Amino acid sequence: MDSNMETTAEPQSHKRLIVVTWCSLVWGLIIFGRLAQLQVFEHEELSKRAQAQQLKKTKVVALRGQILMRDAGKLAMSVPVDAISINPMQIPDVDFATSMLASTLDLQVADLEASIMGARTARRGYLRIKDHATMEQVDRLRSYKLDYVTVEAVGKRMYPKQTLAANVVGSLNGDGRGEGGLELGFEEDLAGLDGQMTVQTDSRRRGYNRSYEGEPTAGQDVTLTLDEGIQFAAEKALREAMERENIPFGSLVVLHVKTGEILAMASWPTFDPNVRFQDKREFSGRVNNALTVPFEPGSVCKVVTITAALETTNLRPETPILCGGTVMRVLGRDIHDEHAYGVLPMELVLAKSSNLGSVNIGIRVGKENLYHYMKLFGFGDSLGIGLPGESGGVMRPARQWNPDSIASISIGHEMMTTTLQLAQACSIIANNGMLIKPRLLLHRQSPGGAIEKEPAAVPERRIKPETAIAMRRMMEMVVLEGTGKAAKLKGYTSGGKTGTGKIFDVGKGYQRLYNSTFMGFAPVANPEIVVVVTLNRTAKKAGGVAGPVFRDVAQNALRILGVPKDIPETEAVSPVSARNSNRTEADDEEEQEKELERQFNVAQLDSSVVAGPKVPDFKGMTLRAVLQKSAAEGLRVDVVGSGVAKRQHPPAGSMLDQERRIRVVFSR
Repeated sequence: MDSNMETTAEPQSHKRLIVVTWCSLVWGLIIFGRLAQLQVFEHEELSKRAQAQQLKKTKVVALRGQILMRDAGKLAMSVPVDAISINPMQIPDVDFATSMLASTLDLQVADLEASIMGARTARRGYLRIKDHATMEQVDRLRSYKLDYVTVEAVGKRMYPKQTLAANVVGSLNGDGRGEGGLELGFEEDLAGLDGQMTVQTDSRRRGYNRSYEGEPTAGQDVTLTLDEGIQFAAEKALREAMERENIPFGSLVVLHVKTGEILAMASWPTFDPNVRFQDKREFSGRVNNALTVPFEPGSVCKVVTITAALETTNLRPETPILCGGTVMRVLGRDIHDEHAYGVLPMELVLAKSSNLGSVNIGIRVGKENLYHYMKLFGFGDSLGIGLPGESGGVMRPARQWNPDSIASISIGHEMMTTTLQLAQACSIIANNGMLIKPRLLLHRQSPGGAIEKEPAAVPERRIKPETAIAMRRMMEMVVLEGTGKAAKLKGYTSGGKTGTGKIFDVGKGYQRLYNSTFMGFAPVANPEIVVVVTLNRTAKKAGGVAGPVFRDVAQNALRILGVPKDIPETEAVSPVSARNSNRTEADDEEEQEKELERQFNVAQLDSSVVAGPKVPDFKGMTLRAVLQKSAAEGLRVDVVGSGVAKRQHPPAGSMLDQERRIRVVFSR
């Protein structure tokens, strides 16, 4: 029995051994197959996955180019700093991490916790919590060896001059890209090219080896035509006027006549670009009003109207212009004037800023010619200086004008312009009729590269040089004897024109608020600068508020540029004013009458002339009666003065010349 049991047990153990052997063989084949799969067939893919776990690629942001002024003053610059970011999804204890990070980085606990929880809810694996960490803060964080914390080398944008030229420069948004001004307009030049860095990490995702795949290339440095001293003086004068008169917004441009370089461009309100944009209500402070806000300029456009008259009609500066009383019906509408001027020579129409006289001149010019000259002076066209949001203003084609539009446009209404456009227009007068397109960019320079100068625009002839010279003399009278006396400089001659455009509100009509503007140049004989000041929504007219700003800015700009003085600085009043300081108003009228009589003197007709129509006798007649009688007989009358007719040339009874022209002198 024992023998049978042994025989039975042996086959069973043998069977178990065979089963175990086969199982081991199959298991070994499975393991071998898996190893073959991993090492042979999936080797490349697994290798890539391993590298992906061990290697971390990050973008290396290029330093942004600098924005400089012509004298190398830095308006914007970038410096390398360390930023701190975290992976919210890897934080094991949010309360502990929030407390520790806030304490180390000087952050508010509540704000940091809200940011982390928001990122975890959105399942975001990246959160920047500190833009600029100090060396001490970085060292402390690294000593903690936290897996979810990353120290990034980034560039911090800084604006050393703070509010200086801020509306020109602009600022950056949260992504480090321009959100206004030059930062936006020159984004491609300033941004540079980002690089890429590969970091090897250990099992705890701590970096221990770094290599670059393409070094970052810093952006170009951009140098502007702005002069720091003139820009500072412009902003100071503008700010003081705005605060003193409680004016909501305004702008100012200083232009170099001979080069077209913008030496200053100021805007109010302003801002500090170092402070991040927080509220939409702050947007108004970041607008560059000098080129983005068009307005009806008012009487400054009389310069264009009279320029067109000099070139397209026989009107001359001394030609008498009928200005009438304070109201005149023109083309079915009433045109108003501040004073009843009667008759003024055209140069005094500009100096006294007579609306009625300017409208009569505009009618003589005609709408096609007036539109043509408005376009010659650049109205309705943007300048394209590289800043975003530039407005071209509004200048409708002549075919779209209403019957009475010529009256409005002659005095600067029914059209819109900007402060920068007015500076360009004034520069044509100052530059002997040549237009040199204004520019803001002086040159660029890539890192380690040569300076690339921005080419100046080719000058273009817009009006005759003799016309420009005549207009400069007439605009000097505006400062010496007209509405721009507050713009008079010490040591320099100057010329200009005031403009007071009433503000039109839809549904309410014209309000008792004004766009007060002064555009001018100095010195008169050989202008170096053009200065245009615009104060929007003022309660006062231009001569009293914009004129003094022009005076302060122009005085400083000429001094900074080293322009030689052309009159004695101690001369408190103009030579003409000094000569007349002790004279009465009657004396002034008499002298003006004599001067006009001299200018309009017509020689007596020779008695040998063939008999023809005789000159009527106008003596003792009113102006209205003279105009009615002369019109009925087809005569051309040059009117001098106001009141009743006292003298005439040719005298009554003389033979009429071929032009049938008579000069009549009126006085009271």
